[in-house]
Amino acid sequence: MASTSQQIMRLGFGFAVSQALRVIIELGIPDLLAAGEQSVDELAAATQSKADALYRVMRLLAPEGVLREVAPRRFALTELGAMLRSDQSGPRDFVRMINSEAYLAFEQLLYSVRTGKPAFDKVFGSPRFDWLSEHPEQAALFQRAMVALSQGSNEAVAEAYDFGPFTRVVDVGGGHGQLLSAILARNPHLSGVLFDLPSGLAAAQQGAGGNLPRTEFVAGDFFESVPSGDVYVVKKVVHDWDDDRAVVILRNCRKAMQQSGKVLVAETLVPPGDEPNLIKEIDVVMLAITGGLERTEAQYASLFKAAGLQLERVIQTKGPISLLEASPA
Repeated sequence: MASTSQQIMRLGFGFAVSQALRVIIELGIPDLLAAGEQSVDELAAATQSKADALYRVMRLLAPEGVLREVAPRRFALTELGAMLRSDQSGPRDFVRMINSEAYLAFEQLLYSVRTGKPAFDKVFGSPRFDWLSEHPEQAALFQRAMVALSQGSNEAVAEAYDFGPFTRVVDVGGGHGQLLSAILARNPHLSGVLFDLPSGLAAAQQGAGGNLPRTEFVAGDFFESVPSGDVYVVKKVVHDWDDDRAVVILRNCRKAMQQSGKVLVAETLVPPGDEPNLIKEIDVVMLAITGGLERTEAQYASLFKAAGLQLERVIQTKGPISLLEASPA
């Protein structure tokens, strides 16, 4: 068993595994191994890499279950590693995205802890989403990463709620449109509005999130206003912002909605206790990258109250994400 000192050092070296994953993705190693095992020399020749250096990176990932060294300097792809192939819609793009500019910003996490401000702004000179709007390639990667990260959760949200009483659903900050697509597919009586910045709508209009019938694409800033509707879906948006900014988004929904309308905030709640949970890791990333945070149910209830809404109920979906239903106070 590893000593306590060794356990701490392993935690400290977590960045090495993270970047090693990015390296094999960028080199296309999972694709090359999809047809069967190969030697490091063969892989290095195919990727124009140094064989010894590549071996050291692949050797690091083998104990993590991503690769398997079947013979000296010869590797096969595992079931876990297969998720990094280019023909998979899993976490591949997420790994690339989180290990690029977000990774560089995270080095300044201490700045965020001391100031409460996002380190991304300090490192790159502008807020995360402003920066993405000026870098279309990275914005496109971000949207693909969000599709991967949302895998399964959009269907879970669409299935968990009865949209029968409504006629017009507004997806606020809906980006690639995958959630709205799932909702409209299950509710043919609904019309939809996909509301986001132009860079987000571009991905949706190119079909990144699926088919969007009966949908109006509206570009705008949810800090200024949102389109009218009778049910608002706000998925994985509120967590991007601090309390003051989050309240502005929710208050704008309150202003635009009908008195009988609903606001549905879809987020993963921070559970009590000290058990490991991915949402706690995402929470610290939000601190450094956007200045946002993951919240408990009580924290969301407070946001709703400040925005002129009241939390009616929390619906647990089949996935790790919850639906917080609010109505006008």
